Amino acid sequence: MKKLLLILLISFGDTASAQYLTQSAEGKSSIPLPLDGVGIGIDIGKSELTFGFNNYERIFRGTTNWLIGVNLSAKNEEGIGNLFSTGKIVPAGLLQGFAGYSIANNNALLERFKGSDAAAIATNENVDKKKLFGGLKDQTILAVKLSLHHIKDISEREGVIAEMSTQISDIQDFASLDNYVKDYKSNDTAAEIVTFKKEFLERHSVNVALYTKSFRAITAGATEQLKSAFDNYLKKSVPIRATIFLTGGMNGRNFTRYLGIESSDLPKAFQDTLFKGGNVGLGLNLQVRNFWLGATYNYVSGDNYANLKSKEYTLKTTDNAGNQSLTAEKKITAFAGKYAKVATNELNLDLVGDFWLSDTSRLLANLYLRSSIFSRDTAYLQNYTNIGAGFYFIGNKGKFLGGLYVELPDINNNAEKSKPLAERDIQPPFRKLSFGIVTKFNLSAIFGFANKPAMPAN
Repeated sequence: MKKLLLILLISFGDTASAQYLTQSAEGKSSIPLPLDGVGIGIDIGKSELTFGFNNYERIFRGTTNWLIGVNLSAKNEEGIGNLFSTGKIVPAGLLQGFAGYSIANNNALLERFKGSDAAAIATNENVDKKKLFGGLKDQTILAVKLSLHHIKDISEREGVIAEMSTQISDIQDFASLDNYVKDYKSNDTAAEIVTFKKEFLERHSVNVALYTKSFRAITAGATEQLKSAFDNYLKKSVPIRATIFLTGGMNGRNFTRYLGIESSDLPKAFQDTLFKGGNVGLGLNLQVRNFWLGATYNYVSGDNYANLKSKEYTLKTTDNAGNQSLTAEKKITAFAGKYAKVATNELNLDLVGDFWLSDTSRLLANLYLRSSIFSRDTAYLQNYTNIGAGFYFIGNKGKFLGGLYVELPDINNNAEKSKPLAERDIQPPFRKLSFGIVTKFNLSAIFGFANKPAMPAN
């Protein structure tokens, strides 16, 4: 049993948008990936690619309490379906950063472990194994003395026993001792040394067999006792981590608006629009054992792009020359409707549970809420609340994360209720559901997190 016990107690933090452990239909979450390096995310169904970097792994290892990270995403707002069917592209990008502080009860649990039965058993096992190894070294020196009769010269005998006794006494582990014994004077071809080495190795082999049998007996007995004691320790030890942070970022998109026909100059009915917005907010995350609660609250400088309707227009121009004419056509995808920049506040909530499905796979189950509140102009942008659930699967080495989510948008039907009565189309919940499939990869060792204090390694 190794002398040092490592207890890994870790938690997730929060942010507002981009590279996340879980995901909604809008690509938002309050729990970012616990990255060790750079991560890549792909949302199938949307032409979206995200990159993220943060120092969560250092926090989980206990080398720092300060959290920093940055996320970058780029996508086509109209999704991959429209990209293939019509070639419609509405480029959008987002840059998000966050910084905060994380605290946990790691040290308190470690101190509690030091006084537990499990720690006492582990300590006693190490003491017994040290005594056993000390006995093996004594037997090895005795084997040297008993084999020295093959060397006739007394001074040479004294030199061998003095040298080997000193070297053996300084060795601290079995592998080094065994290697030293087998390599001692391995290139010496003198007859006396060869016969001495042969008897010495035979005696050493007998000692090693007895040592191995006793070592395994100590390990087996301690392992059974330690498992029971450690399970009892876990029942009374609840790992808790809290993380608070500030988050902020900027985003933008470029699209074409249809303004309507107000003159004979039809090209003026279309206007290229570049939107620039941003957000700033506060996040809080709490982990209790293998459950996480994440929340972010942000001020958002946004717009009502999501309420606009896209349509493909054909602009025809005719050039006349005498009794001949030349007609050219240009197809334009534009968005019609009332458009304005609108400030809102945003609340994201996530509850995530981490469950083992087998020895090689785990399931992350996520219930979430995404809400836009306090719209500064409800004539352009209504408040809404979306709820959903996600299920994500991880291998035992955490190199891949994939899953799916299902979401019920605008549970209060605020958008439809804001329309004239004749235009309302309020659908039953099951007809409003949206689904998504998400895959995430990391360019280094991803997902360095655990659910509970670690079992001591053998």
